[in-house]
Amino acid sequence: MAEKKRKQQSFEYGAIILLCSTVLVKIIGAIFKIPLGDERLLGDLGFGYFSSAYDLFLPIYTLAMAGLPIAISRVVAEKTAQGKYKDVKKSLKVTGKIFAVTGITATLIMLLLINPFVILTDATGKTIYSIYAIVPSLFFCCVMSTYRGYFEGLRNMYPTAVSDIIEALGKLILGLGISYAVLKLTNDVAYAAAGAMLGITIGGAASATFLFLRYKIRGDGITKQELYEAPPAVADKIMTKTLIFIAIPIVLTSLANSVTSLVDVTMVKWQLNRIVGDSSDVIRNMYASSIADYNLSSQEALNDLEIPTFLYGIRGKAFTLYNLIPTITSVLGVSALPVLASSWTKQDKQLIKHNIESPIKFTALISMPAGMGFLFMGTQIMGLVYNTTASYEIGGTMLRIYGLAAMFAGLAIPMTSMLQSIGKEIISLRNVAIGAIIKVIVNYIFVGIPSINIQGAAIGTFVSYLFIFVANLLSIIKYTGVKPNIYKTILKPFFAALCCGASTLVFDFSYMGKLGTALEIVIAAVVYLVALIVLNTFEPDDILTLPKGEKLLNLLIKLKIIR
Repeated sequence: MAEKKRKQQSFEYGAIILLCSTVLVKIIGAIFKIPLGDERLLGDLGFGYFSSAYDLFLPIYTLAMAGLPIAISRVVAEKTAQGKYKDVKKSLKVTGKIFAVTGITATLIMLLLINPFVILTDATGKTIYSIYAIVPSLFFCCVMSTYRGYFEGLRNMYPTAVSDIIEALGKLILGLGISYAVLKLTNDVAYAAAGAMLGITIGGAASATFLFLRYKIRGDGITKQELYEAPPAVADKIMTKTLIFIAIPIVLTSLANSVTSLVDVTMVKWQLNRIVGDSSDVIRNMYASSIADYNLSSQEALNDLEIPTFLYGIRGKAFTLYNLIPTITSVLGVSALPVLASSWTKQDKQLIKHNIESPIKFTALISMPAGMGFLFMGTQIMGLVYNTTASYEIGGTMLRIYGLAAMFAGLAIPMTSMLQSIGKEIISLRNVAIGAIIKVIVNYIFVGIPSINIQGAAIGTFVSYLFIFVANLLSIIKYTGVKPNIYKTILKPFFAALCCGASTLVFDFSYMGKLGTALEIVIAAVVYLVALIVLNTFEPDDILTLPKGEKLLNLLIKLKIIR
């Protein structure tokens, strides 16, 4: 096996790698999901089948995969900081064995849940095809998660970035291709949705294969000299206990974190079934133009049994756009975890403060303007991306509410990783679990009101993440003894984002249709950048740790972007 000297990446360097790959993956994902929801392919009803299956898969995937990658990342970061490279190697070996068990268990759990889930949430029963198509991907996710966590702990984000792109491309090419072919053969959107799911499974297989070969061919960068000088590795049993002890609360935290999808796909659809059964006239009158538009483009009129899935499909479209923000900012948590874990192990207070403030600030710079954009332009953005009346009429209002949620979720999720990196997994679990309970309560109340119905799902997400953000921030301050500069890290990006959102009211080109919306977004982005510069948001330390940081800093000083 060829060995290459390992180069550890700073938080900012690793974050840039993962951000670039994540943005590219999300662009590829948008190219996949936007045509998928088009009325010429799955349409709103078919997208409802797709979203329902995916939202059942997500928490089971989280239960099986979320804890161990974070656990191995943290253990590898700590052992590397201590020079215990034999323990680093041992962690990969032990994790592979554990994942073999969790992968099989997760697959069995999902197979057992399929029929009860479909009976509870889908009166048509057609969601079952999509669920069966995605079940095999659990095995490939096991392989991916093992190697991703290992490389991330070594502060090498390239393998994760490349594997993400491979997975996304496989999903795009095969998912759309299979879905289109199945639709042409069967003329049934339920089967076509299953075809799209099959593409996701195959994309996962390709990504897992890449990571396996990447490790076997190029290794991990740990040199023979480092291994020779390292103390003996602990026993397998000790390493297993260490990983599981760290992983269990992280698994439960991640499961609670994904409760948005789980609660929505079960409680929301159940509530929708109930209120449609009791008040179908209210729902049909509220969304008369959306239903009429669907009926015009479909071979059969939308019946009452299909309305909950139809509405859930619209929720899926709005949620897909909203979820771009916490998904992108979550990679900052991935990058921050090994860096903060290393500085925490060394108890370097100055470095700890930097490794707390930097992720918060980077996260705010992304989540604040995106959330404001959804809040101010939710209806226009849905109209820009999707072409059905329901997407614009129903999804637009949902995206506005999701805009508020995005600002807090974008910050809360990386903070959860930061708490985990300093050994406070139980605290992060507590915060997220309470947020999940809040989500359940708010959903139950608001979705059950016929005049609010599906919009209640977005309200529940907002209230839940507002709490988690506040609780996580207070916990970080309490347990690290570090008080982040809130004005510098959060309020400056917030004020700049507020200017960005307000600019869409001043420069209103909605009368120009999609072109006008695109023009408003460009102007808002320029206003945001100008506001950041005026507020003197960027500092030398933010730039120096980036790739080519010194040259970039000198250029920004010359341009007076940094003063």
